[in-house]
Amino acid sequence: MLRKIIKVVLTTAILLLALGAVALLWSAAHKARLRAIEERPPTPEAPPVNVTVQTVSPELEVCDLLELPAAVEANRVVKVSAEVDGTIEDIPFQKGAMVRKGEPLILLNTDLLQAEYDRAVADAEYAAKQYERTTQMFKEDVVTAELVDQAVAARDSTTAALALAKVRLERAKILCASDGILNSVPVEKGEYVKSGDVVGEIVDVDTVKVVVQVPERDVPFFETGKEVEVEVDVREGKRTVSGAITYISELADQQTRATRMEITVKNNPRLLRSGQIVRARLTRRVLRDVIMVPLAAVIPLESGHEVYIEKDSTAQPRSVKLGLIQGLLVQVEEGLSAGDRLIVAGHRLVGPGQSIKVVADEGSGATSGSGAPAQ
Repeated sequence: MLRKIIKVVLTTAILLLALGAVALLWSAAHKARLRAIEERPPTPEAPPVNVTVQTVSPELEVCDLLELPAAVEANRVVKVSAEVDGTIEDIPFQKGAMVRKGEPLILLNTDLLQAEYDRAVADAEYAAKQYERTTQMFKEDVVTAELVDQAVAARDSTTAALALAKVRLERAKILCASDGILNSVPVEKGEYVKSGDVVGEIVDVDTVKVVVQVPERDVPFFETGKEVEVEVDVREGKRTVSGAITYISELADQQTRATRMEITVKNNPRLLRSGQIVRARLTRRVLRDVIMVPLAAVIPLESGHEVYIEKDSTAQPRSVKLGLIQGLLVQVEEGLSAGDRLIVAGHRLVGPGQSIKVVADEGSGATSGSGAPAQ
């Protein structure tokens, strides 16, 4: 029993000595580690990030522009038809000629029509004399009132026939119905035409229609009478002409949901040709006191957008609400104020509160371009 007690005491003593030794070693190692940490040189602070800033300044006026491709159409295409039957005797103008309203376009042979007119003249003269004689005889109680009525009817009938023959004779000279270019003459000299046959096509070139298909969401911005600029390619480069909106369709296209809009343009000099593709520059609205910033300065987030401004040599984030995109600029509707120093370069290398160094200051102001609404 004594041996067991002695053995337990020795074992316990050995364990205590071992634990003490371990504690001494750990304490010495800990002190050495603390001493090493105390003697370690301090970690140098990260240098400030170089950035470029721009002072936010509202634009007094910004035009919200919409540029769309458009097609030129003739203002009027008049198809001239024959009104009487006859053989073409002469065609004074050739295709492509400039014609004026009232000038002779086609001359028909008038032999038959002249004969009809001459007969109508004779019939009318005879009926008029017969009416006079019958009236005189009625006054003398030689004839009855019925014969007078017949004479009146004959006179009026022949007078109407004479007027018809005269008009038919005049219509043998087919006149130009409007000013313009004689675009086509689908008949030849010596050809027989009937009433209703098309003998010429005149295109109005002094005025043209520029047709543009406007997206559904943009239609409410426009109304008839509003001025529009049309850009056309010419040999020397590009030219701009002005016109006015004269028609907006009430029905949108079922396929594209776009709405047809017509812009009437005075085509003098004749820069525009039917079928030509041009660009219509439409002003949706004019915004005033607008903050426009470089689009590249905006950082897209999973939800929304943000920018960084410089304040007390540190980078401070600002959540912003965007509006109009205009070229390389974007409108900031909320989140920035006049005088803020917006970081426009180096902003993707900084974090909230990070120290920064302004190496360039671009001042204030922006150049506007062609606009579209932000998504």
